Amino acid sequence: MKMKTDWDYSERAHTYDCRADYSKKAILNLLNTVKLYPGEKVADIGAGTGKLTKVLIDYGLNVLAVEPNETMRNYGMDNLTGRRVTWFEGKGEETGLEDNSVKAVFFGSSFNVVNQPHALVETARVLRANGIFSCMWNHRDTADVIQREIELIIRNEIPNYNYGSRRRDPTKIIQGSGLFEEVMKIEETFSVKMKKTDMIKAWQSHDTLFRQAGEKFQNIINEISNLLTMESYMVPYSTKMWFAIKRN
Repeated sequence: MKMKTDWDYSERAHTYDCRADYSKKAILNLLNTVKLYPGEKVADIGAGTGKLTKVLIDYGLNVLAVEPNETMRNYGMDNLTGRRVTWFEGKGEETGLEDNSVKAVFFGSSFNVVNQPHALVETARVLRANGIFSCMWNHRDTADVIQREIELIIRNEIPNYNYGSRRRDPTKIIQGSGLFEEVMKIEETFSVKMKKTDMIKAWQSHDTLFRQAGEKFQNIINEISNLLTMESYMVPYSTKMWFAIKRN
């Protein structure tokens, strides 16, 4: 039986890999800060097509990838065939992992699509003593000329467009759970060269936009496509991550 979630990425899965990768510098900074060493068992919750999972594997971690959406999970398994990863059908509030089984739990662009208080309780359950919780997102720099024009396209079609909690600081809710020590933040800015075709596909993968745009979605995609007249662009991003140690 397929696991039901409020967010269904089935129709977005084929374009999801065109999104920018997370800053490897930011992830390495996090791993060094919390002293997470190769060989440790960690969980990637909402692993999707494996974008964060791949980086964690590259740094030598033993990853349990938890993803509720069958289509996304199948793409992830194909992307990471032969790599050190075990896939599970599960979600942030109900991972299916054992108690005290992992050293760290990561949410890569997924903490915004779960019931956060419930997901934090579940995270504390599966973490070992002094385990690490981390959530992260890539944010486009909307001050960039092209990105500013894209924002105008979106807001002309959806005046009350809302990025939701993916652009909000989660510190208060993490700290308020009483399950974790002081919340800390790492942020790294970077730019990535993207083909026009991949930029358009990345927008097609944007479920927050799709859910709010409704029948206007394809028109927005078409307008973004018309705006992009060059073959490729340098797209400015920042990887923002928050992390905290489990309270014993």
